[in-house]
Amino acid sequence: MLFYSSLGILLLVLGASAFGGRSFGIGSLETTSRLAELARRIFLIAVVFVFSYTVYLSFAQYRAWLENELSKFLLPSYQGWGYFLFYAGMRFFAPYLLSLAIAGIIFYGMKTVNRRYGERFFYDEEYWFAALAIFLSGHPGWLVYLTALLLVYLLIHLYSLFIIHDSDRISFYYLWLPTGIFAILFIEFYLAKLPFWKLLAI
Repeated sequence: MLFYSSLGILLLVLGASAFGGRSFGIGSLETTSRLAELARRIFLIAVVFVFSYTVYLSFAQYRAWLENELSKFLLPSYQGWGYFLFYAGMRFFAPYLLSLAIAGIIFYGMKTVNRRYGERFFYDEEYWFAALAIFLSGHPGWLVYLTALLLVYLLIHLYSLFIIHDSDRISFYYLWLPTGIFAILFIEFYLAKLPFWKLLAI
Protein backbone atom coordinates (compact mmCIF):
# COMPACT_ATOMS: atom_id res chain seq x y z
CA MET A 1 0.00 0.00 0.00
CA LEU A 2 2.82 2.42 0.81
CA PHE A 3 4.28 1.79 -2.65
CA TYR A 4 1.15 3.01 -4.43
CA SER A 5 0.53 5.78 -1.90
CA SER A 6 4.08 7.11 -2.27
CA LEU A 7 3.80 7.12 -6.05
CA GLY A 8 0.43 8.86 -5.87
CA ILE A 9 1.72 11.57 -3.54
CA LEU A 10 4.77 12.30 -5.69
CA LEU A 11 2.64 12.40 -8.85
CA LEU A 12 0.21 14.75 -7.11
CA VAL A 13 2.95 17.20 -6.17
CA LEU A 14 4.55 16.88 -9.60
CA GLY A 15 1.23 17.76 -11.21
CA ALA A 16 0.74 20.68 -8.85
CA SER A 17 4.15 22.08 -9.74
CA ALA A 18 3.50 21.62 -13.46
CA PHE A 19 0.11 23.32 -13.43
CA GLY A 20 0.89 25.79 -10.68
CA GLY A 21 2.65 28.19 -12.98
CA ARG A 22 6.29 27.15 -12.68
CA SER A 23 6.19 25.05 -15.87
CA PHE A 24 5.32 28.14 -17.87
CA GLY A 25 8.27 30.12 -16.59
CA ILE A 26 6.26 32.09 -14.07
CA GLY A 27 8.50 32.79 -11.12
CA SER A 28 6.51 35.32 -9.13
CA LEU A 29 6.59 35.47 -5.37
CA GLU A 30 2.92 34.51 -5.35
CA THR A 31 3.63 31.33 -7.31
CA THR A 32 6.57 30.45 -5.07
CA SER A 33 4.58 31.03 -1.90
CA ARG A 34 1.59 29.05 -3.12
CA LEU A 35 3.59 26.05 -4.31
CA ALA A 36 5.80 26.04 -1.21
CA GLU A 37 2.78 26.04 1.09
CA LEU A 38 1.08 23.29 -0.90
CA ALA A 39 4.25 21.17 -0.89
CA ARG A 40 4.67 21.74 2.86
CA ARG A 41 1.12 20.59 3.59
CA ILE A 42 1.44 17.52 1.41
CA PHE A 43 4.74 16.65 3.11
CA LEU A 44 3.12 16.85 6.55
CA ILE A 45 0.13 14.81 5.37
CA ALA A 46 2.50 12.20 3.94
CA VAL A 47 4.37 11.94 7.25
CA VAL A 48 1.12 11.50 9.21
CA PHE A 49 -0.19 8.96 6.70
CA VAL A 50 2.98 6.86 6.63
CA PHE A 51 3.31 6.64 10.40
CA SER A 52 -0.42 6.00 10.83
CA TYR A 53 -0.05 3.10 8.42
CA THR A 54 2.96 1.76 10.31
CA VAL A 55 0.84 1.80 13.48
CA TYR A 56 -1.80 -0.22 11.61
CA LEU A 57 0.86 -2.69 10.45
CA SER A 58 2.07 -3.06 14.03
CA PHE A 59 -1.44 -3.90 15.26
CA ALA A 60 -1.88 -6.35 12.38
CA GLN A 61 1.43 -8.03 13.27
CA TYR A 62 0.38 -8.26 16.91
CA ARG A 63 -2.89 -9.99 15.99
CA ALA A 64 -1.09 -12.36 13.62
CA TRP A 65 1.35 -13.40 16.34
CA LEU A 66 -1.43 -13.67 18.90
CA GLU A 67 -3.33 -16.16 16.74
CA ASN A 68 -0.27 -18.34 16.14
CA GLU A 69 0.46 -21.12 18.62
CA LEU A 70 4.20 -20.46 18.58
CA SER A 71 4.56 -16.71 18.11
CA LYS A 72 2.03 -15.92 20.85
CA PHE A 73 4.74 -16.80 23.37
CA LEU A 74 6.63 -13.70 22.21
CA LEU A 75 3.79 -11.47 23.44
CA PRO A 76 2.45 -10.47 26.85
CA SER A 77 1.51 -12.19 29.10
CA TYR A 78 4.24 -14.71 28.29
CA GLN A 79 6.85 -11.94 28.28
CA GLY A 80 7.00 -8.16 28.43
CA TRP A 81 6.23 -5.71 25.66
CA GLY A 82 9.90 -5.03 24.98
CA TYR A 83 10.47 -7.66 22.31
CA PHE A 84 7.37 -6.87 20.27
CA LEU A 85 7.89 -3.11 20.47
CA PHE A 86 11.50 -3.52 19.38
CA TYR A 87 10.47 -5.78 16.49
CA ALA A 88 7.67 -3.47 15.32
CA GLY A 89 9.87 -0.42 15.72
CA MET A 90 12.69 -1.85 13.63
CA ARG A 91 10.44 -3.57 11.09
CA PHE A 92 7.88 -0.83 10.42
CA PHE A 93 8.95 2.51 11.93
CA ALA A 94 12.75 2.66 11.65
CA PRO A 95 13.00 2.81 7.81
CA TYR A 96 10.82 5.92 7.67
CA LEU A 97 12.21 7.49 10.83
CA LEU A 98 15.66 7.28 9.27
CA SER A 99 14.53 8.64 5.89
CA LEU A 100 12.68 11.43 7.72
CA ALA A 101 15.90 12.35 9.55
CA ILE A 102 17.84 12.39 6.26
CA ALA A 103 15.08 14.48 4.67
CA GLY A 104 15.38 16.99 7.52
CA ILE A 105 19.15 17.22 7.11
CA ILE A 106 18.84 17.79 3.35
CA PHE A 107 16.01 20.29 3.86
CA TYR A 108 17.96 22.51 6.24
CA GLY A 109 21.19 22.03 4.31
CA MET A 110 19.53 23.30 1.13
CA LYS A 111 18.03 26.27 2.95
CA THR A 112 21.36 27.17 4.52
CA VAL A 113 23.26 27.01 1.22
CA ASN A 114 20.54 28.90 -0.62
CA ARG A 115 20.43 31.66 1.98
CA ARG A 116 24.20 31.99 1.97
CA TYR A 117 24.27 32.51 -1.80
CA GLY A 118 21.40 34.95 -2.09
CA GLU A 119 18.53 32.52 -2.76
CA ARG A 120 19.81 31.80 -6.26
CA PHE A 121 19.92 28.00 -6.24
CA PHE A 122 16.47 26.81 -5.15
CA TYR A 123 12.87 27.98 -5.10
CA ASP A 124 11.16 27.67 -1.72
CA GLU A 125 9.08 24.66 -2.77
CA GLU A 126 12.18 22.72 -3.79
CA TYR A 127 13.10 22.16 -0.13
CA TRP A 128 9.82 20.32 0.32
CA PHE A 129 10.11 18.46 -3.00
CA ALA A 130 13.48 17.04 -1.96
CA ALA A 131 12.37 16.22 1.59
CA LEU A 132 9.20 14.51 0.36
CA ALA A 133 11.00 12.33 -2.18
CA ILE A 134 13.68 11.32 0.33
CA PHE A 135 11.14 10.53 3.06
CA LEU A 136 8.87 8.45 0.82
CA SER A 137 11.86 6.52 -0.51
CA GLY A 138 12.36 5.11 3.01
CA HIS A 139 15.52 3.32 4.07
CA PRO A 140 17.63 2.26 2.25
CA GLY A 141 15.69 3.76 -0.66
CA TRP A 142 16.96 7.27 0.06
CA LEU A 143 20.45 6.07 -0.92
CA VAL A 144 19.11 4.98 -4.31
CA TYR A 145 17.26 8.28 -4.69
CA LEU A 146 20.25 10.51 -3.95
CA THR A 147 22.56 8.40 -6.13
CA ALA A 148 20.12 8.51 -9.05
CA LEU A 149 19.59 12.25 -8.56
CA LEU A 150 23.31 13.01 -8.75
CA LEU A 151 23.83 10.70 -11.74
CA VAL A 152 20.97 12.24 -13.71
CA TYR A 153 22.19 15.74 -12.89
CA LEU A 154 25.72 14.84 -13.97
CA LEU A 155 24.52 13.33 -17.27
CA ILE A 156 22.40 16.38 -18.05
CA HIS A 157 25.28 18.68 -17.16
CA LEU A 158 27.72 16.78 -19.39
CA TYR A 159 25.21 16.73 -22.24
CA SER A 160 24.66 20.48 -21.93
CA LEU A 161 28.37 21.21 -21.69
CA PHE A 162 29.76 18.98 -24.43
CA ILE A 163 26.86 18.32 -26.82
CA ILE A 164 24.90 21.56 -26.97
CA HIS A 165 27.73 23.71 -25.55
CA ASP A 166 25.58 25.40 -22.92
CA SER A 167 27.49 26.27 -19.75
CA ASP A 168 24.53 27.73 -17.83
CA ARG A 169 23.79 26.28 -14.40
CA ILE A 170 21.28 23.44 -14.52
CA SER A 171 18.43 23.52 -12.03
CA PHE A 172 17.39 20.53 -9.94
CA TYR A 173 13.79 21.77 -10.03
CA TYR A 174 12.39 19.15 -12.40
CA LEU A 175 14.58 16.37 -11.05
CA TRP A 176 13.47 16.08 -7.41
CA LEU A 177 10.09 14.45 -7.95
CA PRO A 178 10.59 12.42 -11.17
CA THR A 179 13.77 10.92 -9.69
CA GLY A 180 11.82 9.99 -6.57
CA ILE A 181 9.21 8.23 -8.70
CA PHE A 182 11.95 6.41 -10.62
CA ALA A 183 13.72 5.35 -7.40
CA ILE A 184 10.56 3.91 -5.86
CA LEU A 185 9.69 2.00 -9.05
CA PHE A 186 13.27 0.74 -9.46
CA ILE A 187 13.33 -0.52 -5.88
CA GLU A 188 9.91 -2.17 -6.05
CA PHE A 189 10.39 -3.99 -9.33
CA TYR A 190 14.12 -4.74 -9.27
CA LEU A 191 16.22 -4.04 -6.19
CA ALA A 192 13.73 -5.49 -3.69
CA LYS A 193 14.10 -8.87 -5.41
CA LEU A 194 17.88 -8.97 -4.92
CA PRO A 195 19.36 -10.68 -1.82
CA PHE A 196 21.76 -7.84 -0.99
CA TRP A 197 18.87 -5.36 -0.69
CA LYS A 198 17.59 -7.09 2.43
CA LEU A 199 21.05 -6.76 3.96
CA LEU A 200 20.86 -2.98 3.56
CA ALA A 201 17.43 -2.76 5.17
CA ILE A 202 17.15 -2.23 8.90
